[in-house]
Amino acid sequence: MKIQTEPFRKISEGAAAEICKRVDLSAEATAFLVPGLSPQGYLALLVDAKQVGDAVRFLAFTLPIREGVWWACVVAHSNLAEPTATQSLALDRTANWVYEPNDMNRRSCMEAAESGNFDGAAAYAALAAFWSGGSMAPENMPEALPDPKLGPIGVGASVLLSIASGEPAHLNTRFEKAIERGVDIANGGNGRLDGDRPIRAQPSLQASGQAAGHRTGF
Repeated sequence: MKIQTEPFRKISEGAAAEICKRVDLSAEATAFLVPGLSPQGYLALLVDAKQVGDAVRFLAFTLPIREGVWWACVVAHSNLAEPTATQSLALDRTANWVYEPNDMNRRSCMEAAESGNFDGAAAYAALAAFWSGGSMAPENMPEALPDPKLGPIGVGASVLLSIASGEPAHLNTRFEKAIERGVDIANGGNGRLDGDRPIRAQPSLQASGQAAGHRTGF
C-alpha cells in the first residue's frame, strides 16, 4: 500500500528518530532508520517491508494518545463481526472516553477490560484508554501515574491482536486496512472505511465532548 509523502496533520514531531526513541523496535526495523527521515517516510518503509509489528508499534507511538486509542477501538470493532457482550462493553466504554476523556470514563474502561479478563483487542483498547494518563490507583488513594509508554503500548497490542485474529490468509489485508485507518486518523479523519458499522457511544457524551472541543474527526 502507498503511504503519503506529505506530513501527517496531527503529528507534531518532524523526525522518525525522535519517535523511535520511545518505541521497542526490531533490529530489522531500526536498520531502515536514517537521520532526517520523516514519520510518514519511515512508516512507508516498514509497511513496504511487511514489518507488521514494527509498523503498528511505530504508528501507535506516533499518534497522540487519544487518537491512538480511537485507532485501536476502530480496528477492533471492524474485526469483530459478532462481538460478545464483554467486547461490546469494552469498545463502548473506550469510545465514550474518546468522545469525553474525563477520569470517570477512563476508569470505566478499566472495569470493562477487567470484565473481559484483560483478553483480546477490545480489552486492550480499553486498557490503553485507562493507561492514557491519570492515576492508576483506586480513587481516594495516593496518585500512581502510569509510565507514558503504557498507553501507546496498549494501543499497539490491541491493533496487533486484531490483525492476528481471523484467517491467516487474510492477515496482510487486515494489516493494510489497520494502517489505512491509522493514517486517516493521523490526518484528522475518523478511521472508518466504507461498510463499517457505527461504534456506539452514549449520545450525551458525544454531544458534550463535541461542545467541549474534545471531538475532532471522530
